[in-house]
Amino acid sequence: MEVGSKDILNQKEKVKEILEKYRNAGDISIQAKKLAQKICKPGASVYTISEQIEDYIRKKGAKPAFPINMSINTEAAHYSAEILDQRIIPENSIIKIDLGAEIDGYLVDTAITINFNPELNDLSTISETALENAIKSVKSGVKVYTIGKIIEKTITDAGYQPIRNLSGHQIKRYELHAGITIPNCGPKYFGDNSEKFQAGKIYAIEPFASNGKGWIKNGKTTNIFRIINKPNKKQKDLIPIYNEFKNKVGVLPFSPRHLHEKNSGLKGKKLITENIRKLKNANIITGYPVLIEQKENSMVSQHEHTVRVTNEGCEVLTSTNL
Repeated sequence: MEVGSKDILNQKEKVKEILEKYRNAGDISIQAKKLAQKICKPGASVYTISEQIEDYIRKKGAKPAFPINMSINTEAAHYSAEILDQRIIPENSIIKIDLGAEIDGYLVDTAITINFNPELNDLSTISETALENAIKSVKSGVKVYTIGKIIEKTITDAGYQPIRNLSGHQIKRYELHAGITIPNCGPKYFGDNSEKFQAGKIYAIEPFASNGKGWIKNGKTTNIFRIINKPNKKQKDLIPIYNEFKNKVGVLPFSPRHLHEKNSGLKGKKLITENIRKLKNANIITGYPVLIEQKENSMVSQHEHTVRVTNEGCEVLTSTNL
């Protein structure tokens, strides 16, 4: 055996193991989306659905890569059920289900739209069409704004607007939004970004479509958080809270639900809410507000897949149809 060939074989085996984890996470996410389509109905509890889908991901051998998003109507993203959330799915609503699965830090991110309003059928599917059109052009060496132009044209040709200040993203181990941004529009809005897709890298592509302005703003509610810093020397009193959070939720985005013991009720909710406030004010955790279409009463759809780029195209990790 030539010098160095053993290292090459070991590297190939490592890559194979990592890819297998991505594929397993992708398969679990596909089944989780099917479960969501089955149990999401008008009148159903957002809290119960969220818990059921996240528990399903865990039972299949993965962890949620982030709290499941169930964003309704004008909400584009980031609504995740609160502790003991009383919200139900409204009649004639359009729901964005955004979920992910993680195995050993290897993440996939995927989303579907579930529509209960016949008047929004075209809107609910155009983001999926844009996603499919974009994926056809993904391969190593293609500029990311090329994909943005395809998404924008598909959606605007149908009479809707892409949400231009939301985007896809590269994914790395334990890092959901890493490095390169994948725009949902062309250079006019996003700029002439020279970044290119690279073979072997993992990306999430996620078109949003709207019958409004195609621009989102921060809402008043924040249900998703992430640890970003350790307590400093002057924050010794926060170390026990930080350690509890870190042990329970790790480094990925989390929901207060993930910290809540179900038998602790409202008292437990109050304590967690107060601890989150303390850590947020100390810049130890950050929050991700619910994102809302800027034009009042405008509706939003979303579809998303995670892909592994190759020289010839891409492997769609979160779909059995592409």
